[in-house]
Amino acid sequence: MTTRRGFLKKTLGGAALLAAAGAVPVALRKTQLREPRGKLRFFTVAEYSVFAAMADRVLARGPVAGLPPELVNAIAARPAAPEPAEVDVAGNADAFLAPLDPASAKDLKQLLALFDNALFSLLTGGPPRPFTQMSPQEQDAHLERWATSRLAIRRTGFQALKRLAAAVYYGSPRTYASVGYPGPPDELVRTVNASRGRR
Repeated sequence: MTTRRGFLKKTLGGAALLAAAGAVPVALRKTQLREPRGKLRFFTVAEYSVFAAMADRVLARGPVAGLPPELVNAIAARPAAPEPAEVDVAGNADAFLAPLDPASAKDLKQLLALFDNALFSLLTGGPPRPFTQMSPQEQDAHLERWATSRLAIRRTGFQALKRLAAAVYYGSPRTYASVGYPGPPDELVRTVNASRGRR
């Protein structure tokens, strides 16, 4: 069974990359910062900014071309999905990750540093800029290179970040109407709130 720490370290090469990311000077990263909405418990402001930029592109609304007309009409009839920034995906991920054990937290933080590293981008076929400073088209290409990389650390790292962003986004009640989900049954909400000492 894969441990939480092991999900990032699939190969010795992956472990070496994560270690290298932690040693790369901050000057090479030059993350374009975003202002968090609240106090951060897990991310630094730079890590929050990287995750927010990644979530924006991963969760960007895709085209409906090629879908059956009835499905296109059904999607069009629903309320528009909120932007990831409206849901504050990065801020909610920060709260979710706050209890993470130190070893797994270190791995995830090093992964975010590697993901936004300009030098690593250049060495792997991308532009010599951090992810947070790329154009949307460059960011999409960057994500594709990670998703299809021969390096396990990049593929599994991409999947981990993508799944976390999607889980946080679609777990927000603000997205329910856009996907046709009516929300959890009232009885379930009452039961959960009662178990937590809420009314």
